[in-house]
Amino acid sequence: MRRAAAALASGGIAVIPTDTIYGFHCAVSNARAIEEILALKGRRARGGFILLAADAAMAGALVARWPGESRRTLLRIWPAPLTAILPARRTISSLLSPGGRVAVRVPARADLRALIETIGEPIVSTSVNRSGREPMTRIADIRRAFPGLDGYLSRRGRSPALPSTIVDFTRGAPRLVRAGSYPWPVAG
Repeated sequence: MRRAAAALASGGIAVIPTDTIYGFHCAVSNARAIEEILALKGRRARGGFILLAADAAMAGALVARWPGESRRTLLRIWPAPLTAILPARRTISSLLSPGGRVAVRVPARADLRALIETIGEPIVSTSVNRSGREPMTRIADIRRAFPGLDGYLSRRGRSPALPSTIVDFTRGAPRLVRAGSYPWPVAG
């Protein structure tokens, strides 16, 4: 993780296992690396990315406001494989906040949160795959398909096949956008 943090802090792109699947990652402030990830995936910018934060305070720096009970709900849930769509601060690049909304998560993996804290800013995260294809689950296959990146961190074996659950909190009542590895709705 230290090498991955150094690669990201110096402007690189690394493949890192998250609490869900393997992802391409770069520092949120690195526009060149974000564009490179789009090219690797063969994707246009319209879809946005998930931004991973070390904690709720770092996530809050990305958010313009917390609609309804979103903050209270997410503070009960995070860290977890649940991505929240929230109103984005105007300072967030439109590549990362299409339609003025940002997708943010505080990951369950403590080592990934420590990496983000070491870098000192959120990181961009998106599944390792070509756009429209299933996420890749084996690091050896990822290295062959996407050679020459600044870092590859293995989780030893296959990663889970389910991505994070995505819930949109921007329009009143929370709305499930994508079912994933976190059960929604939350009980209690």
